[in-house]
Amino acid sequence: MKVSTQIIRSRDWIDAHQVEIDDLLASSDLENFYFSTPWLQEWLKRQAPATQIIIIVARSHTGKLVGFWPFVERPGLLGTKGLWPFVYDEANYFHPVCMFDAALPLINGLESLLGEFLFCWIPLMQDSFWSAYFESKIAVSKFLTIHRKPRNTSFLVPSKNTSFEDYWSLRVGGKTRKSYRYDQKSLAGKGNIRVDVFTTFDEVRTTMPATCVVEVESWKSKERAGLYTARGKRGFFFDLLPKLAGQGRVHLSVLQVDEQPIAWQIELVGKQSIGLHHLAFDDGWKKYSPGKQLLQYRLQQIWREGKAVDFLPGHFDYKDKLASVVEPVHELHWFRKTWRGYLARRLILGNIKVRKKIREKAKETKVNKIRKSVLQDSDQS
Repeated sequence: MKVSTQIIRSRDWIDAHQVEIDDLLASSDLENFYFSTPWLQEWLKRQAPATQIIIIVARSHTGKLVGFWPFVERPGLLGTKGLWPFVYDEANYFHPVCMFDAALPLINGLESLLGEFLFCWIPLMQDSFWSAYFESKIAVSKFLTIHRKPRNTSFLVPSKNTSFEDYWSLRVGGKTRKSYRYDQKSLAGKGNIRVDVFTTFDEVRTTMPATCVVEVESWKSKERAGLYTARGKRGFFFDLLPKLAGQGRVHLSVLQVDEQPIAWQIELVGKQSIGLHHLAFDDGWKKYSPGKQLLQYRLQQIWREGKAVDFLPGHFDYKDKLASVVEPVHELHWFRKTWRGYLARRLILGNIKVRKKIREKAKETKVNKIRKSVLQDSDQS
């Protein structure tokens, strides 16, 4: 397929081409949960009016939209400017939405912008996109790069010849399965247990206040890592999630005991997979493992629907344990080859090194704290 690209700088382009974008998402070879129109529109509304957007658009010879890659302009070093992806503070993937034939033209379009911008930053790209298209391009690029594999993505891909029960038995040890059954039985003794999966605009909008009940009592919120912790995020998701549901792009799963929500999960719906964007539970019910119970229930349902589960990038042991496939995700900084580019690359590498040391120090402090607590308990006994 012959593909041509165009650089769009209009804030109105997404609204004006919403139908085209949605049609592409429904048929694209490379999908991205976070580049649907509700994500783009709601996120852009919360940016400063002066925010400049740059969208790389790919069209076939007939004019059909076959790919797009949205970015925003950000200030760079010494009065320069760089490109960051849309939804950079919320999304877990930043590769484009496109047909296979449009992938390289989009990358070429991005490369052409390095004549205007000092750098571009793509935090997380799926390995399939990187390996098939970007890796070979970077190998012959005349520009400076920083390439890392900062995280992994875990996938649970159902097998037609295997039941979920058999797969669960294979991946989860006997001791853990016994613990799950005990938690389920214990929780059932506390009241009427129900899992609801909300899929429509009205259902999701009505359910949003209940999610706050769980979030407030979750350990994530107490450690400032909850979905609504950052200022303005609750309003963002209250507006976003019903609109995603209106397009069939999100499910909200809620575990309840006698009508009291104690765990909930956001599931982003793609053409071929379900992305688990968020899972939280009420810490007061922690001993019953409500998050694990909800996750197991939904994994079983999704398996039977024949869709893959994308656990999305993140460092959690349970993801690797339950996954059938684990792949790296890729981060790329791409710099213009000037003295400012060299300096920017050096500064970013230094920042990466400092942040790594901070994380290692925090991990060491946490381990020492746990060790001290264990020793104190031992002395007391």
